[in-house]
Amino acid sequence: MRIRPVVFYCLLILISPGHSWGWPWTTDMFFQPSHKAQEDKALEIPHGTTSTRGRPILIEDRAQSDEVRNPISLNKESLERGKWLYTTYCAVCHGEKGVGDGVVGKKYVPPTDLTSEYVQKKSEGNIYYAITYGGLAIMPYYRDSILPEDRWHIVNYIKYGLGK
Repeated sequence: MRIRPVVFYCLLILISPGHSWGWPWTTDMFFQPSHKAQEDKALEIPHGTTSTRGRPILIEDRAQSDEVRNPISLNKESLERGKWLYTTYCAVCHGEKGVGDGVVGKKYVPPTDLTSEYVQKKSEGNIYYAITYGGLAIMPYYRDSILPEDRWHIVNYIKYGLGK
């Protein structure tokens, strides 16, 4: 006697329901469009959409960054937010006091001393550029990790709160 496929599948579902859902009819999650991070080009922003994070500041090169002005006012809240963000993202390399003695800075190439005259004379836009696009040597960019507004809080902290 030969069992029809429909009857076979019905019996299979009744006998072992857990295993039966893994059969060929459940391959919809396997065959789907996917984006492979770090391999494919970044997904395009859909046309006609509006950013919820405001208008991005586009800086083409470091020289142009000197013209960019900080939209975040310097106040106590900004310095506190900047300090918290600095501790989270920057202190691991630049150190708690910004002199380049962080855990990673001690192990590898020492990073720039952020309290030095060299950094403190830089414009706020230039420091924002370094956070957004990376430093001159080995500092990675943080444009994907830190929101633009938060980068400005870090700039305020580096210029007016760090080491003071």
